[in-house]
Amino acid sequence: MRRPIRRRAQRGFTLIESLIAMVVFAVGILGMVAMQTVATRVTTDARLRSEAAAAADELLARMQSASRATVAAEYATGGTRFNDWLVNRLAAPGTGLPGANATVTFGAVGADPNTVRIVITWVPPREAQRDGTGAVTAVSPTRQHVTVSALYD
Repeated sequence: MRRPIRRRAQRGFTLIESLIAMVVFAVGILGMVAMQTVATRVTTDARLRSEAAAAADELLARMQSASRATVAAEYATGGTRFNDWLVNRLAAPGTGLPGANATVTFGAVGADPNTVRIVITWVPPREAQRDGTGAVTAVSPTRQHVTVSALYD
């Protein structure tokens, strides 16, 4: 009579189980890397939007402290004080917005000369748009911040 062969209890992992565990781990790590990339892009965009709002508020404050008689001439697009603000604040290397530009229009609300519209545009760094085939169609779409305000109470 033959004796039944005893099988040893399984211990450890098989090769297939180890490979599956590594694939699951790799997918998780790739997901975390992608999430970090998106978080960095969103944080940069929020910082640039805040910078644009702060620059518009600063220009508005300068306008409000300027002489009422000359504010429109000095701060309209192309004016001397507008150009100074544009070069030294908005588009200043290292402190301004990348690819920044701005326009100022007086009489923005109902042709009231005491209202102003400030439009600030910039180009976010390292951002690409793709079409349906995956080809890059545009790099860094322009962002915009618009402020409409009354100059005086």
